[in-house]
Amino acid sequence: MLLSLLLGLSLGGAVPAWGLSAAAGKVDITPDLNRATYLAGFGAKGRVPKGVHDPLYARLLVLRDGQRTIALAAFDLLGLYRQDVEELRSLSGFTGPDRYLFVTATHVHSGPDTLGLWGPWPGISGVDPVYLRSVKQRVADALRSLESGLQPATLAGWRGRIDPKGLCRDLRDPAVIDPNLTALRLRDRQGRSVATLVNWACHPETLGRDNLQITADYPGQLCARVEARTQSACIFINGAIGGLLTPDAKPDADPWMESERIGQTVADAALRGLAQARPGRQTLAFSSRTVAVPVENSRYLLFLPTLSSGHRLWDRFGTPLQPRMARNLSLKHAFRGLRPTELPWIESEVAVLDLGPARMLGLPGEVFPESWVG
Repeated sequence: MLLSLLLGLSLGGAVPAWGLSAAAGKVDITPDLNRATYLAGFGAKGRVPKGVHDPLYARLLVLRDGQRTIALAAFDLLGLYRQDVEELRSLSGFTGPDRYLFVTATHVHSGPDTLGLWGPWPGISGVDPVYLRSVKQRVADALRSLESGLQPATLAGWRGRIDPKGLCRDLRDPAVIDPNLTALRLRDRQGRSVATLVNWACHPETLGRDNLQITADYPGQLCARVEARTQSACIFINGAIGGLLTPDAKPDADPWMESERIGQTVADAALRGLAQARPGRQTLAFSSRTVAVPVENSRYLLFLPTLSSGHRLWDRFGTPLQPRMARNLSLKHAFRGLRPTELPWIESEVAVLDLGPARMLGLPGEVFPESWVG
């Protein structure tokens, strides 16, 4: 599932002399439209894209403090299932007690279906397994390459507030928007930028359900702006977007121009904030836990066989559910609904990362801002 990420600064502490090393880059993951492709994010079935407006990327960062190695992979996709994350960790070699790969998605609604919920018809997967395998392999290769080229770096962080008016709005009551904008900056020994991380909360759906072009939406515009200004990599990490936080686009404006306006406005605010940033702690730490959660979403229950392609399903006693049992549960749900004791369960993950002066919390799904900001 999508890992939403909330980031807060914990400035202070000693600054070891070049105790941190880093490398960053990106991999083009734009799908080949000569293969069957369905756009994810709106309605009960996918839209067939007619072209590519701008490329999709997996943006990557690898950090090491001498003891631990942490990598971040942020995909211009709606989300990835847990088994995809585990496979990517295995392919890239990020396994073991002192190595961790944190995977997140921008949650863009104009990228290919990677969850199996937006195919040609409701209940039919739109995932292209060849595409998904290729993405994981190319990202794994890139992560190994970045790790072999780590260079000394320092981390500095900034957190401020940005007025959501004209940028982001809440479609549902109660209207609660996370106003925080947080950014991290990595520089090498010569003071040159290595990478910038930007954390802000809003759905990447400026283009809406009528769009038939592949696009990274405003996160792509945000990263392009930062990369042009810093001449280095930018990684966008979405935050508490549940509820539902959506772009506050001008209703009569060109949605492509609005995507550019929103992305560049947030990028410029982050860069202005980082001009005030000062280095804090330069050490890394992480902790993650596997958690079991019941599947309660009605649509997921209808399409359990699709969900089982990315997760291991269990009953409430921890017994694995075979595909035939998953199909039977879907039929029961369709005709009479499932009792609480009949609900299937899946495994997911929560994580806490300390990246120098920042503490990052990773949670599955779309976190509601009211659970974060009150």
